[in-house]
Amino acid sequence: MKIGNPLDLFRSGAPAGPAVSTDAEKAKSPAAPLSSAKAVDSATVKLSGGLDQLKADLSADEAFDAKRVEQLKAAIADGSFKVNADVVASKLIASNLEALSRAPR
Repeated sequence: MKIGNPLDLFRSGAPAGPAVSTDAEKAKSPAAPLSSAKAVDSATVKLSGGLDQLKADLSADEAFDAKRVEQLKAAIADGSFKVNADVVASKLIASNLEALSRAPR
């Protein structure tokens, strides 16, 4: 039995039910061609200035260091990059402890 994608059923407007599983059944299944779709009135969408503000904040933030990224890429490429497992483990534990402290009890 082949299970179909529920989103495909939603998009096509087909009723929920067993998925079409064979090529012959697929050929028989009614599918509205895209060219026959009815015209839909368009809507106007206006976005707030929040996105522009976020872009400005991110560009002003110096959290991304392109020079450091290139250094790390080179170290990985030439095999000289070493992972300090103690530091990774400590930060992972600290991150989990922080998440647990914020979780509702």
